Amino acid sequence: MTSAARRRPAHRGALPAAAAAAALGAVGAGAALFLGNPLLVVAGLAGLAGAALLVLDERWAVGTLAVFVVLHLPEVATDFHGAPSLFQPLVALLLLGVAARWSVTGKRPPTVATAGLLVGAFVLAAIGSLSFATIPVTATGDGLVLVKDAGIALLAGLLLSRASSLRVAVWSMVGAGAVLAAISVYQFLSGSFDSTFGGLGLSSVENIVGTYDDIRISGPLGDPNFYGQLLVVILPLALGRMWGERTLRLRWIGGAAAALIAAAAVFTFSRGAALALAVVLVMMAFLYRPSLRSIAAVAIAVAVAIPFLPPGYLDRLTTIGEVGSVQGGTDASIRGRTAEVTAGWLMFTDRPFTGVGYGLFDEHYQEYVSGLGIEMRSEARDAHSLYLEVASETGLPGVATMAAVIVGAIAALHRGRRRFEELGLDDAARIAGALTASLVGFLITAMFLHLDFARLFWLLIGLAFAVPVVAARQAAVVAAEQVEAAS
Repeated sequence: MTSAARRRPAHRGALPAAAAAAALGAVGAGAALFLGNPLLVVAGLAGLAGAALLVLDERWAVGTLAVFVVLHLPEVATDFHGAPSLFQPLVALLLLGVAARWSVTGKRPPTVATAGLLVGAFVLAAIGSLSFATIPVTATGDGLVLVKDAGIALLAGLLLSRASSLRVAVWSMVGAGAVLAAISVYQFLSGSFDSTFGGLGLSSVENIVGTYDDIRISGPLGDPNFYGQLLVVILPLALGRMWGERTLRLRWIGGAAAALIAAAAVFTFSRGAALALAVVLVMMAFLYRPSLRSIAAVAIAVAVAIPFLPPGYLDRLTTIGEVGSVQGGTDASIRGRTAEVTAGWLMFTDRPFTGVGYGLFDEHYQEYVSGLGIEMRSEARDAHSLYLEVASETGLPGVATMAAVIVGAIAALHRGRRRFEELGLDDAARIAGALTASLVGFLITAMFLHLDFARLFWLLIGLAFAVPVVAARQAAVVAAEQVEAAS
């Protein structure tokens, strides 16, 4: 089988998509000559051209979904630009594309049975917990949001049918992450904190350590810890492109993206992100086995960067060991986290089989933390741990189903990686390894963060379950081409 034969199937969707976009562009240019507001016409038809690309080519579809999730675009558009919600129309358009491609080509969309079963089980456990909640009315909105966000996992699976689309999804996440990181790095180094950069560059003055306060960068999420989590997820993908791409230009782009993302993660001052970064760097070294020269370059870059770290950064990292301490001199945020962890554990032991109800941790927080003497804050608080959040809100059913989702996703990535290696698709195998590191990075930061910005998590889960499906489809293509060559 020739390399040309191997590449041919990946480009079949691009020509009609490009033709449709070009046709719409020509119509827009013509209409602009006759109507009074040419910019509006061109913008509208540019949107239609983009919609055509999403419908006709799965690579555009999965890339756009990834960019929307990483850049947090629906919320940015609504909160900072007064635009209506973009997420529901995007999902509808992507589903239309799945149906259109199925109708035109006759090829069934990828199966999402495993992801649907496991993710659906968790959703049912979470919503079912509301049946036993003492204040269920205030949580109905949380259940609806869960259904929408978890649906991303199934949507990602429906959009991925070949290795080239998986590569596009990863590069889209890297590109979007690099854009955010570039804004954050420029913002921090130039002191441009009076601008939100269209909603993509938020920041705030917060306590760093002791009595020292400084700016913490929070990207489009508005929370530096969650932004750090997002950057941790993207970094292994950027490193994977730096070590895995064949052309020097793309390797340099991946390396530049990785450097920006790592720097931005530092500027969040997130302790959980720093811990996760260390783990994923080790994982990537084992998975990719880069040359000693590459490892030495990364080590030298880290060593050189240490003297230039922001004031208080290293001191803040040393406070990780204080988790669980409630002494008077303990860092205030550590005391708060200790209180939240303790309250979460008490909720779980009090109602181990039903939980307090999905989305209701904050409503019950003061009820369980009062009298502990850990902190004096009187407002509602979140769990600040995905695992305690699930346990306290949904009980053992939620714990079991969430564990099944996570273990199933990691196992799917492992199976897909092995299958890609057997097929000789080394780059796809490396991508599966990088996604594994990304998911592990998310899970490490999730020890300190609840599932507030959940779309990133469900996107990772969807990509993970799609990997073995893509590998199986690629195996079928290889087998068909071998039969054709033999005949």
